[in-house]
Amino acid sequence: MPQSGFTLIELLIVIAIIGVIAGIAVPQLLRARLSANEAQAIGDSRAVTAAQQTYAASNCGFFADLTNLCRDGADCGIGIPNYPANAPEFIGGDLGRTSPYVKSGYNRTLTGNGAPTTVPPHCDPDSLLDYCYHSEPADVGRTGVRSFSATSAGAMYNDPSGTAIACPVPAGTAFLE
Repeated sequence: MPQSGFTLIELLIVIAIIGVIAGIAVPQLLRARLSANEAQAIGDSRAVTAAQQTYAASNCGFFADLTNLCRDGADCGIGIPNYPANAPEFIGGDLGRTSPYVKSGYNRTLTGNGAPTTVPPHCDPDSLLDYCYHSEPADVGRTGVRSFSATSAGAMYNDPSGTAIACPVPAGTAFLE
């Protein structure tokens, strides 16, 4: 009576095919994760810039730290004094955290450049004159490749080496296209 089953050669061929497929797929998955982390960092930088611009329009032209841009989160502050409670928040609690923090494999930091000398009473007394929002890979090559910086002027910069970008942004730093 003949035995049914796989021969050793057939099993080795199947294992080799699976190894080749894994060898092709795993690097692609890692690149996809890096791209997703970078896309998240860019999107968050744009969201912070838009929130800061909206905040400044409602706050005498001044900017805020991240915690004053949100209401609903562990680190969220009160925002602009007398800002209506039913008005939308500027940014979600996932970004309105005490700086620095890590999200999606990137270190996020908001650097404020000076406080105004005189702030009208209806404006946030903790206002910033200027800011830079930085996103650097927590582990260059594993969580991301490029670093990003958004400024109060609305410009976005990137460094392809993942090195932190100084604030104010040095001349010659590449704009994010």
